[in-house]
Amino acid sequence: MAVGQPVVRKQAAPSAYLVSEDWWAVYLGLIFVVAVYLFHRFGTPLDILKSATPVMWPKASLGIHFAQSWSSYVWMYVAILVPTAIAVRVMGLRLGDYLLGFTGLFILGLIVLTLGSQQQLKYYGLEYPFWALIIGLILGNAFPRFPAWFQAAAGRTEFFIKMGIVLLGATLPFTTVIKGGGWGFVEAVTIVAIGFAVAFVVSKRLGYDNRFASVLGAGGSVCGVSAAIAVGSSVKADRKDVGYIVSLVVIYALVLIFLMPALARLMHLDVRVAGAWIGGSELADAAGLAAAQQLGDKATEAFTLVKLNRDVMIAALAFILAILAVTRWDVGKGEARPGAGVIWERFPKFVLAFLVASFLGTRWAVGDAAGMSAHVSPVLTTLRTWLFVLAFICIGCGTRFRDIQKMGAKPILAFTIVVLVNLVTGFIMAHLLFGGIIARPLQ
Repeated sequence: MAVGQPVVRKQAAPSAYLVSEDWWAVYLGLIFVVAVYLFHRFGTPLDILKSATPVMWPKASLGIHFAQSWSSYVWMYVAILVPTAIAVRVMGLRLGDYLLGFTGLFILGLIVLTLGSQQQLKYYGLEYPFWALIIGLILGNAFPRFPAWFQAAAGRTEFFIKMGIVLLGATLPFTTVIKGGGWGFVEAVTIVAIGFAVAFVVSKRLGYDNRFASVLGAGGSVCGVSAAIAVGSSVKADRKDVGYIVSLVVIYALVLIFLMPALARLMHLDVRVAGAWIGGSELADAAGLAAAQQLGDKATEAFTLVKLNRDVMIAALAFILAILAVTRWDVGKGEARPGAGVIWERFPKFVLAFLVASFLGTRWAVGDAAGMSAHVSPVLTTLRTWLFVLAFICIGCGTRFRDIQKMGAKPILAFTIVVLVNLVTGFIMAHLLFGGIIARPLQ
């Protein structure tokens, strides 16, 4: 090196703990939970946030509510915007775009909640998940492409939903998670095993390879988009095939949001059984929550216990299929063996945060049951509602029906068969494990 020549140092890649949306959902979800509790514990509960959802109208006056509670909505806007904006900035996204996009999304959320609180609409089950999806769908299909500033917020579906699930954990007793989660695990394992078996059989019959079958099984029986992408990456599947499955996941998940609650009501299912069925058969976390929320909190609890167990399987399946791809499918192609770190890389971190939040909420409730029920849980529930609303709007915005026109008939047929098998399997398992035939873990 010549004298005086500057030394060029290679800049280290940013840590995944700082730029991963999954990790930021963990951080912020737990920060929300702990902050709400500490404010209550030290005598300044955040009760103002409890009023940030519209009253049922016209039974109660909507105008009077907004006149009295407008500051609650301002504080809710700030409470979600500030921490998520910090996360977005650290992750390297444009802060100005996110601020504008989030503001637009929040206004849409207020419209959604107002429609969902209308007395007659609520009677027919047309609550905020329905309106969030409808408004999102109208926007997503009316505009071929969103402006960058709106997409900066509308593209954060997983971010919002994962934070909301962490908050759900804080209001779900840890004992219930442990008891119901065991049966949820049995249901999840059964559904995933049958789903993958069907995916491989159908794929072989239609002339597809093992990689396509792996992505098909992951998208149709594990947890939708995330699983399809994770498994597709692990086995190095064709990007076109992954794109087909991802598009079908989004479209079918949307259909099931409306179909499954309607079928549950038509068959007069117990809400816990219906929730477990949705948890075992819906294709995505956000879509499943939208469906379960239409049936109430008990359905949401059962859904969560089953669906989170399916989510956990992403890591193990990605690792196992990666090993199969290298040792069996890629023999002689010189591919490197996958490391054990694939498991941790693919593991949905928010599941751990959900368990931590549930444990903390249970511990706090033991020492201060009245305070938790009067101040902490209602605030967390309202925060969770807003996060879910934002996520459901994002789902609708990201669903474009014209994408299905780009596919041939065979991928649609293969995916449809897997989804139908999962619906039947999930229905049976939900009755066995949550309906009292073998167990009834939720009361």
